Order: sequence, then C-alpha cells, then structure tokens
Amino acid sequence: MTDDTAVRPGDDLERRLGGPVGRHGVREGIWFDPVPWAILAALVTWLVLLWHQHACVQTRAGHPVNALLRLCYSDIPLVYQGSGFGSGLTPYTGFPLNYGPTTAAFMVVARWLTELLGYPSRPGLSRQQVLDASNAWWLVTGALLFAMFLALVGAHLLLGRSSARDTSGLLTRRVRSWDALFVAGAPVVAAAGLVNWDMLAVGLVGLGLLAWALKRPMLAGTLLGLAAGSKFYPIVILIGIVALCVRAGLRVAPVRALIGFLAAWLVVDVPVLLTAPGAWLQWYTNWLHNGADLGSIWWILQDAGVSVPYPGVIGALLWMSTAAFVVSRVMGAPRRPRVGQVAFLLVAALVLWDKGYPPQHVLWVLPLLVLARPVMLDWAAFTVAELLYFWAVWGHLNGSTVTGGQKDLWYWLAILLRVSVLVWIGARVLRDMQRPWSDPVRGPFVDDPVGGVLDHAPDAIAATASADEPAGQDDPAEEHEADAPTPRRGFRRSSVRR
Repeated sequence: MTDDTAVRPGDDLERRLGGPVGRHGVREGIWFDPVPWAILAALVTWLVLLWHQHACVQTRAGHPVNALLRLCYSDIPLVYQGSGFGSGLTPYTGFPLNYGPTTAAFMVVARWLTELLGYPSRPGLSRQQVLDASNAWWLVTGALLFAMFLALVGAHLLLGRSSARDTSGLLTRRVRSWDALFVAGAPVVAAAGLVNWDMLAVGLVGLGLLAWALKRPMLAGTLLGLAAGSKFYPIVILIGIVALCVRAGLRVAPVRALIGFLAAWLVVDVPVLLTAPGAWLQWYTNWLHNGADLGSIWWILQDAGVSVPYPGVIGALLWMSTAAFVVSRVMGAPRRPRVGQVAFLLVAALVLWDKGYPPQHVLWVLPLLVLARPVMLDWAAFTVAELLYFWAVWGHLNGSTVTGGQKDLWYWLAILLRVSVLVWIGARVLRDMQRPWSDPVRGPFVDDPVGGVLDHAPDAIAATASADEPAGQDDPAEEHEADAPTPRRGFRRSSVRR
C-alpha cells in the first residue's frame, strides 16, 4: 500500500514555488499565453529568413551573386529585373507573367509602395537604378509577406487542439492554442519563406480556414478563392470541406462557401481574361505542356532516362484517384474526420503527384500538417527532410553534388526522403481517421476545432467501415462524445450558422 502522506520527490520545490495548481486553478498571465510567444517566434523566424537572404542581395550592377552556392535563391528580385516591372508596365497586358492574378495584384501594390519610398519604375532607368529599385521592392515584398505570415500564425492560435474549449472545459468560447508555435518557429519558413510569393496564398488559406472555423462559410470561400488566384491548391481544400459536409448532411454552408469562392475567382480572374486572354489561358494550361520539374518523382524518372510524356496530366489523374480514395475514407471512417486531416491528405497528394515539387511548396504543407497531426515527431521528421532537400536542390543546380559527370544520387536521395516522410505522415493521418481514439487532437469536448458547422454535428451518412479497435477496449472517443452535450436538431438549426 502506498502512504498518501509520504513526501513525493519535488514536493518541497512545489511548496517553495507556491504549490501545485489546484483542479479549479486557472493558468493565466503572459507565461501561460501563447500569443506573445507565437508572435516572438514568428518575428525571430522572419528575421533569420531576412538575414539568410541578405547574403544574396546584389548591390552592384553587372556583379551577380551566386545564390545557389549561398543557399538563398529568390525569384522576387529576379522577376523585377527580368520583366517589365522595372519599367512600370502592367502585368499580362504589358508583359507576360507566369503568376496568378492575385499574386500580380500583390506585386503591383508592392511596386507602388516602393515608388513611395523613392525608387521609381519607368522606362529609361540605368541598370544600377533598376537593381536598387529591385532590392527595395524585395524588402517591401518581404514586409508584406511577413504580414501574411503573422496572419497565418494568428489563425493557428485559434485553430489548434485546445481552441474549441475554454480553460474550464466548457464549449463557451475559443481559446488560443500553443500549436501555433509549430508554424511560427518552423525552420522551413526561415529557409523557404522568400523563395517565391507562396506565403501570400498560405496566409489567405489560413484566414479562410479560420473563417470556416468561425462559421462564416461565405467569407471562407471568398478567402480561398482569392488564394486560388495565386496558387491552385486552395481548390483542393474546398473539395475536402465539401466532402465532409456531404457526410454531415449540411447543404447551406458548402453552397455559401462555393458562392464566395466563385465570386472571388471572378473578381480576380475576369479582368485578366478580358484584357489578356492569351496570358490568362497560359497561366492555367502551363502545367499541361512542360515536362517534369525539380523535386518530383517524375524528375527522377526523367533523369534516369525513363521518358514520361505529359507528367502534369498523368499526375493530375493520379491525384484524382488518390482524392477518390481519401473521400471514400471520409465516408467510411467510424467517426467523421477533421477538416485538417482531409485538407492535409488532399494537398499532400497534390504535391506528391505534381510534375514539380519546388522547395517553397513546403509552405503549403506545413500549416495543414500542424492541423492534422500536431505531434513533435511528425513535425521534426518533416522539418529534417525538407531542410535536407533545401540544401540538396541548390547544390544540385550549382553542380556541387554532382561528381564525375554521373547522376546526382544525393539529390535523388533527398527527393526520395522528402516523399517518403510525407507518405509516412499521410499514413499516420489515415490511421487516426480509422482509429479516432488515437487522434492527437480529439479529446474531451473537442471534436474538430477547424470544423465550424461540422464541429460536433451529427452525421447524415452512417459510416460504412468499422474501426479496428482491439476487443475489450473502450473507445475514448465515444467516452468524450458521451461527456459532451449532444447537439439536438433544433439547437443545430437555431444556433449554428450553416
């Protein structure tokens, strides 16, 4: 028998520090609030990114810097110098631009702010003037993208594991989650945050998921539509949300989200379609014509001498097959999966089957990984694989990892490791969907913090698959559902905005 009065190791230290926190105690104050720490981590991450990129800043015209050797390549200043931005021309109509309309509008705003700082963009400028303006434009772009990064971190403060309950365990208000630190302090952001403009789409997607979690489906669709004007992957996330709504029997919310998405898409795309239809069509069909690109499994096959015609089309077909499998798991899981799980699986499949997997696409996957599995092991494995690939891709392009004219096996290994880790995490997410009691996010009073109208909503479609729970083992998920208030039909109609 254990003596309850015995002094446990650490009791004396607890008494000196004020004693343990009681069962009704509330942890408050700056030390227990993730907001300042997440903002601080985001600031440090972005400052490290700027410091890292500073090594690639070219200051004298005609004296370029080897960005590949210094591992700090960025498209941003090169687009300014190599297109019509430095001459003040309008994208699409004045010069071709291989970026979406939302990104183009973002570039124009950054150029306008750069001009306010005293760096003009007009014809007749010297090469040094264009270079100086491109450096200023790069800094302005970095500041604007940092604002999008802060928006992403702020969204994750309200989207994590504990964000569906308050400190008393009641479903009364949203509280902030420490899971945001997985995003705010991510080394992959410090590595690839300024390779391209991807953080714009990533921030808009984060805000869109937050709007969905706050039961604002039309606003969520609008933000995802704006993000789709920059990158394609927000469309995939919307498909996952619609599939979950089908299982829950919700009709109004997905329709509103689709209306918002379509309205935003029309606002950003129609002007380009009317003024420069050829450039608009090229933006949407470019992936059909080009061959395999860096970072993909198709590139390894091409480098090995295996000819793969139209890898973009084949990859799209394979993604659709994978998406159909994920949707079947959504409908057949013993408990409706979470939005973060489905979004991660669909986007991970997209980047895996795509004809190119550039280093900046890590920004697409990171926030969804945190929503799907906020587990240190998964996050660490993902981070290591991505950082190794980040080193390998620039070494490959610089020729540093190629010896004796042979194949770059180091780069092959980096691609395979990156893909393998993503597949491994995807398998763990699928396991969590099949065994919801092992889900690291779900717990007492927590169903789906990102679910919005899906959170604690009953299912209209019964699961067709049975959970592979060991015999005689109680399901904690069922325990949690029993403890949580059961949503009645009348309650869902009156107080949940679908």
